[in-house]
This record gives sequence, C-alpha cells and structure tokens, in this order.
Amino acid sequence: MAPECHALLKSVCALKGVSVSDYVYALIRVDFEYLLNTEPQVREMFLAADYPDGSNAQRLKNKFIDATMSKGD
Repeated sequence: MAPECHALLKSVCALKGVSVSDYVYALIRVDFEYLLNTEPQVREMFLAADYPDGSNAQRLKNKFIDATMSKGD
C-alpha cells in the first residue's frame, strides 16, 4: 500500500476509534459473506474446514449454517 494511502487509512481509523486491523477485517468480512452466498466453491471450501472454537471464522460458519437452516424452515 502506498504510504499516503496507509497514512489516510490510519487517520480515518483514528477518527472512527477503531484499529486498522478491525476496520480492514470488517471490510473483508462483508465481501467474504457476499462470496459465501454467491460462489459455491468458496462456500464449499469454507464449510469443509474446521476452525478453532470461538474464532471469527467459527462464529461466521455457525452464523451461515444457522441462516441456511432457517431459510429451509
């Protein structure tokens, strides 16, 4: 990332009161959730993997499974 972009990102995060890591994670998560719903290969890879209990990935997997099951009711 270009230094000026990194500086701007850090400033925006400071204004929002979040860390750069948390801000970037939130952006990536939105895109990844979209991929889970639109790309069968991504969904299959994600659902086939095991993730540590309590991890962000495990929580997302549980959320996705619960949402999928509730759609079938």
